[in-house]
Amino acid sequence: MPENRIRVSARGLVRRDDDLLVARETPPDGDTPFYYPLGGGVEFGEHSEDALHREFDEELGVSLSNVSHFETYEGVFASGGRRHHEVWRVYEADIVESWPYERDEFTGYEVEFDEEIACVWKSADAFGEGDETLYPEALVPDL
Repeated sequence: MPENRIRVSARGLVRRDDDLLVARETPPDGDTPFYYPLGGGVEFGEHSEDALHREFDEELGVSLSNVSHFETYEGVFASGGRRHHEVWRVYEADIVESWPYERDEFTGYEVEFDEEIACVWKSADAFGEGDETLYPEALVPDL
């Protein structure tokens, strides 16, 4: 991503009882994994809700229903030796297909980066109690 650019992303809060569907990522240094809601970047001229539908289709091959805006978060942070500025549009949503709810873990695919995405169901309490890290961190108290 070019320097001095604000990245806007659309993220989905998908729930299975008290669990959230999140992506798990381990930093390059092999440290403790962190988690974030699935979704991705909003393209110029694209509404964030449309981007959410597109991202879930591209990464998991699923459709969404009952999509509603949850909250918007903004953060400036350092990662990989660079400053980043992101705006996260977070939506609550349901996945139409049943298979993601039937599996505790599965793999998605990020075409743009040619990378697999580790998708897991995690208890929202694990983030609230500080046992696990969820980004954006401002989302945690709102869960």
